[in-house]
Amino acid sequence: MNEIHTDVLIIGSGTSAHYCAHGLREAGKRVLVADEREFGGTCALRGCQPKKYFVANAEAVAMAAHLVGKGIDRAPQTDWPALQRLKNEFLDGLPEEKVEGFEKAGIGILRGRARFVAEDRVQVGGQVVRAGHFVIATGSKPRRADIPGAELAGTSDDFLSLPEMPRRVLFIGGGYISFEFAHVAARAGAALTVLHRGKRPLAAFDPDMVDLLLKASHEAGIRVVLEEPATRIERGAAGALVVTGGSGALYETDLVIEASGRDPNLSILNGNLGNVAANKKGVEVNEFLQSPTNPRVYAIGDAAATPFQLAPVADNEGMAAAANIAHGNVKKLDYTGVASVVFTIPNLATVGLTEGEARKRGLKFHVHRGTTEEWASSVRIGEKQGGYKILFDDDTHKILGAHLLRHNAGETINVFALAIRFGMTARDLECVTWAYPTYTSDLKRMIRHIYE
Repeated sequence: MNEIHTDVLIIGSGTSAHYCAHGLREAGKRVLVADEREFGGTCALRGCQPKKYFVANAEAVAMAAHLVGKGIDRAPQTDWPALQRLKNEFLDGLPEEKVEGFEKAGIGILRGRARFVAEDRVQVGGQVVRAGHFVIATGSKPRRADIPGAELAGTSDDFLSLPEMPRRVLFIGGGYISFEFAHVAARAGAALTVLHRGKRPLAAFDPDMVDLLLKASHEAGIRVVLEEPATRIERGAAGALVVTGGSGALYETDLVIEASGRDPNLSILNGNLGNVAANKKGVEVNEFLQSPTNPRVYAIGDAAATPFQLAPVADNEGMAAAANIAHGNVKKLDYTGVASVVFTIPNLATVGLTEGEARKRGLKFHVHRGTTEEWASSVRIGEKQGGYKILFDDDTHKILGAHLLRHNAGETINVFALAIRFGMTARDLECVTWAYPTYTSDLKRMIRHIYE
């Protein structure tokens, strides 16, 4: 079998791999990038970017619907095939552009499934690559339920490629994928059901804000059934699908999407010939993103057992791994102030500590909370559900956490992320002359009474 020698082999071709590969080339390293799928990764091809085409359409339809009789004569309807064409225009040619960008930078390309065959060698297709270092950037894959009939369920990839929107859609799982796509499908005219096995969906987010989102979801026609795990999927009459819940209830639908979470894609480790330790969260790494069991190996993005499965975090990890390989473990990542958003309607956004986390740390803090549906910025768009919760340190008045549910929360949360990252106080934010009236300027109302 042909053997290739290089300084660094990166397995995966998403944005984290992009930043890592280019950083290593700038440092003078010989770099190869391998992938068994189209080059570009999940975020660009099967996640963040194409998803936002659907979300933008749903937001436009929802906002118009909220204002029917209040300045809008009638709500528009989604043209799903046209929306798919628009999304596909964005995707068209992206994999080829990614390959061209790598090759222009002097980065070699390998295509095929990768697996470790020794601690210093990885087989890619019919070739073996011996390298000084390896970077595992293989991302994550949809989790599949271990229930009878699971093969009848689709994944988020399938939803993104639907040629037509079915009349009825059921999502298994109460995470961000289910809620985002349920809000999209509801605005495209489908009847929606979400089955969640636990008492609380979206467990990483503030429970009060999640409760408001559940109300907004109900108003959008989305049925969310809690403490109801899916136990079976089968084909019913006239081609319909029937999902059996843990309660014994039957849910008839035209499409089932399994969205109970994502797992790190670690098939490269099969057989453990690379001596790379991993757990259910991904490759175990130290503070430098390096495997403690095989120092040749670094892991970044969703494939690494690091705190966040988010694209911008993965990009930062890619840059850090490049610096550490090139210059000898010089870069540690600071995960302070990482914001996360569920792109529902309205957006659910969070950054920093929740109340429960602050209590566990024994912090002295207070909370400023409220609803926003009577604010002018909500009334003018017909938004009926909205709220905020901001945590402040009692002594310093530094912002410890922020939790928002409202239109444009996905943008506004970035201001709070900046504040937490750099230790800003409520007064620091209050003294800024924000452009007005904007959703960012509303944050003054969220912190106004902190010094009273």
